[in-house]
Amino acid sequence: MEKLLAVALGGGIGAALRYAVTLWANAHGGISFPYGTIIVNLVGSFCIGLLMMFFQSHVTISPLIKLLVITGILGGFTTFNMEWLTLIQTGNAALAFGYGGGTIVGAFCCCWLGVVTGQLLW
Repeated sequence: MEKLLAVALGGGIGAALRYAVTLWANAHGGISFPYGTIIVNLVGSFCIGLLMMFFQSHVTISPLIKLLVITGILGGFTTFNMEWLTLIQTGNAALAFGYGGGTIVGAFCCCWLGVVTGQLLW
């Protein structure tokens, strides 16, 4: 039960942060393209890679904290499928391809950069 509560708490925080970033991006020209979601996916992926290295090198930190932060907060923070599907359904194939491909490749690269950065730091 303790683990479930940690993930639920973190997920709520992450989802609220994702919503805040989306509002900010929409206010700055991101209504026709899901810039907010790209931002959260790239930043979140980098943080997941970085924090995985942190937790690997700091094994004395409670596994509950890892669940709270990575599975909960960052899991609730990152997403992209609905925006991708909406772009496909509206017939905007070029934007859909760019968004989907950019998000997948970009998130992978950011996660890898987070891992490399974490290995250098810890």
